[in-house]
Amino acid sequence: MSLNCCIVDADAANRQEMAHFLSGHGVAAVTQIQRIDQLPAVLNASDPPRLVVVHIDPNPADQLQRLEPLIRSHPNSAFFVMTNVLETSLVLDAMHAGVKEFVPLPVNQQKFLVAIERIAQLGREEKRAKVLHFIPTTGGCGSTTVACNIAASLAKNAKVLLIDLDLVRGTAASAFDVRPRYSIADLMDPTTELDSALLDNALTIHRNSGLAILSRPELCEDAQRINRQGLIRLLGVVSRMFDYVVLDSLMSTEQTYQAAIQQADLNILVMQLNVPSTKNTERFMGTLRRMGEDMAKVKVIVNRSTKRGYDIDADEVERALGVKIAWSVPNDFKNAIAAINYGEPVILRSPRADMSDSLQGLVQMLNGRTAGKK
Repeated sequence: MSLNCCIVDADAANRQEMAHFLSGHGVAAVTQIQRIDQLPAVLNASDPPRLVVVHIDPNPADQLQRLEPLIRSHPNSAFFVMTNVLETSLVLDAMHAGVKEFVPLPVNQQKFLVAIERIAQLGREEKRAKVLHFIPTTGGCGSTTVACNIAASLAKNAKVLLIDLDLVRGTAASAFDVRPRYSIADLMDPTTELDSALLDNALTIHRNSGLAILSRPELCEDAQRINRQGLIRLLGVVSRMFDYVVLDSLMSTEQTYQAAIQQADLNILVMQLNVPSTKNTERFMGTLRRMGEDMAKVKVIVNRSTKRGYDIDADEVERALGVKIAWSVPNDFKNAIAAINYGEPVILRSPRADMSDSLQGLVQMLNGRTAGKK
């Protein structure tokens, strides 16, 4: 659930228990506070919580009265109240105040999670950004090249963020010849409010394209700081700040990458027309099906396509995969390697190249504006 949360409870142990429960179910418990009078500062932040859980005991009627003006003035935040007092008049007062969910204590976990999912669903419907998740099927298949070029192309007409999720070997920053001061690892602390100011400091802007880049950690060991909850929280925030979020990722079933798959609008498997890449693509698509992923969100594209007889037949690959290849990007080693070494994507450095023309077509296809493959 891409959802940030604030917990209000005078008891520190209760707050910690609730935070642990929520984070265990993918909810980012961004803030924990003791009193309702601390709420205005949280609600008026640049990225206010979508969910506010308030324990209103031992004086539920008085606490509810104090909450009501905050609920009225912050309609984009959903308020849940928890109490040991189960009286009809109190429930009616809570509903009249605008409380989304009245939660009797002790908490019925199943009902509580269903209620949270309803709020998360509303958040997904309001999400601005389209999340494009690029997954390589073999090492060296050019997935990063494709992701970086797509991000650069989209940035011409939209607000775009490129996140490097190849946390040890990632080269997204090098592809744009930028030297980030901060990385995705610096945004993983659950006790720190993830707001626009913190993000502005962490992001690096590519001057020629305006693309925002969030780099992988400089220290390999810092990759261990990135986790599922942190990534969900990050995507929830940046999805309200950008038009597109492009993830340059890995083929993995580890929890962090499962979160990326689930949060993405499109999961794009980048392959080459050779046997190892085809086998890995087939294996991973089977994994996605077993994970219960929506296969309509999965696209297979071919990179470095040739017409010289080196590739295996595309029709055979499609029969093996059980899906059509959505797009093919032609092989252009000369322009591709020059762009990598120069630190500027092909689509910017050589806009008239056949490869750039194909990548522009891929952008249109990913936005649902064309059909077929090139």
